[in-house]
Amino acid sequence: MPELAEVELSRRVWSVAEGLRLTGMSGHARTRIYRDCSLACLKRDLRGAVLLSSRAHGKKMFFEFSGGATGAGRWLELHLGMTGRLARSQMDGQAHKHDHFVLKTRDWKLAFNDYRQFGRLFLHSEGVDPAAGLPLEVLSKGFSLGHMETIQLRRSKRALKAVLLDQAFFPGVGNWMADEICWRLGRHPAVPLGEVDAALLRRVSRMVCRGAMKHVADGNAGQYAEDEGFSPGNYVKRTPPADWLFRHRWKAGGHCPKCGTVLDRGVVATRTTAWCPCCQAS
Repeated sequence: MPELAEVELSRRVWSVAEGLRLTGMSGHARTRIYRDCSLACLKRDLRGAVLLSSRAHGKKMFFEFSGGATGAGRWLELHLGMTGRLARSQMDGQAHKHDHFVLKTRDWKLAFNDYRQFGRLFLHSEGVDPAAGLPLEVLSKGFSLGHMETIQLRRSKRALKAVLLDQAFFPGVGNWMADEICWRLGRHPAVPLGEVDAALLRRVSRMVCRGAMKHVADGNAGQYAEDEGFSPGNYVKRTPPADWLFRHRWKAGGHCPKCGTVLDRGVVATRTTAWCPCCQAS
């Protein structure tokens, strides 16, 4: 499933159309991506709207529209699920079989493609800020040591990786980022959160999030074909450097980039997990 930086990279694919008015919309109305919001409602409420801005929060994307049929601004929330991707193309660009939602402007076609249909759309009511009430992002100023200590107090007995994967506490952190954080902490993914130094966990989690944004979101800007967009299934052309666990965790016989020990693999917090038995012995 796409994580923090992959979602940000996807958001940027559609940002090219910010400031442009919608001239049309199409899609496959019976697909599961419309389980929260029908295509008919989207066509009605966003007819003639202007894409004003966009932002990402954790694993979610939000696109702000204004000037539609109602004349009031509102946000379209989008979640990629397991296989969703956003793409853009010129108006004469090729359509793809699983383009289940397509926005059209004078210059662009913006497509949401999802062959397994785990992604979803939701149009918020007029005047609603979808970010209100969402958990603090790891890279936000509010993600302080005090905040980290509060999380630790609430989930002291849960496995470290389980808490890192909990979107209520670490929005945007997914499987590979959680493994990366545990490895850089030098702690086994199954260790209870209460046994981890809160200040170090805060520092390392923020460092991994910043690095992911740098190497994945910024590093892959413009690296995909216009009509392909960014596809988490194919991952990205540029990945974190070789001194990250990321580059070794799925390789058969992959080695720890710190000490060279062959990595162990197992299931922690219901997710396939990689760790170094030497550097993360406890």
